[in-house]
Amino acid sequence: MKLNLRTILILVILTTSLSVIYQELLMQSCLILFSCFLYILTGVSTTTMNRTFHRLRKLGQIIFTVMIFQILFRQGGEIYWQYGIIKITSEGVSYGIITSLRFFLIILVAGLLFDFPYYDYLLSFKSWKLPYEISFLVASIIHFIPIFARQFNTSLEALSLRGISFRKLPLLKRIRMFTTLIFPVVAKAIANVRYRAISLELRGFRLSKERTYLYSSKLSLLDLVIQTTGGILFILILLFY
Repeated sequence: MKLNLRTILILVILTTSLSVIYQELLMQSCLILFSCFLYILTGVSTTTMNRTFHRLRKLGQIIFTVMIFQILFRQGGEIYWQYGIIKITSEGVSYGIITSLRFFLIILVAGLLFDFPYYDYLLSFKSWKLPYEISFLVASIIHFIPIFARQFNTSLEALSLRGISFRKLPLLKRIRMFTTLIFPVVAKAIANVRYRAISLELRGFRLSKERTYLYSSKLSLLDLVIQTTGGILFILILLFY
């Protein structure tokens, strides 16, 4: 089932808003289940699902580390365990788990958005009457993030071919290696942006106020029903939860 991108964007905005408003374990768990349901509902490609699970697996260690720090240094509520100044409390455990679930939720919804092509974003933002400059900027950022990730992974693969394993390095050397890699990747990204800017100038970007599009973004009856139902449920949750 292929939903319109505007429907997906609205559901993502509502889901992430609830995740920020309600810092409760039950709410975060329900939102993650809803995000998984969106993957089934939209019928995302197998490649997108594999990439999302790959990101979850790679970022899982970082999220787990953040959760441990939250558990150890967030104090309040009932004390479960104490050793000197280090305490594990009910509030710390709850906040650590909630923070981790929120990170997982962000990765899930981000993977859902990456499944749509660049042109769909322009059509969706045009339908919302957003200025073309803003639409182009947001769509370019969403399109650029996977490219940036691929460039960074290519640099890591080049190092691994030279016998340097990122996972086997100590923490301080990992940080030093990361900072060493990030600058060439950013420099290459800036160069790509420069060539894209030249290409836009040659194509007459912002030469005319009115733009024409080859395709249009129309909402189906199912899109309207899902958007209306999502908005009503969002309001009901805010009022009665």
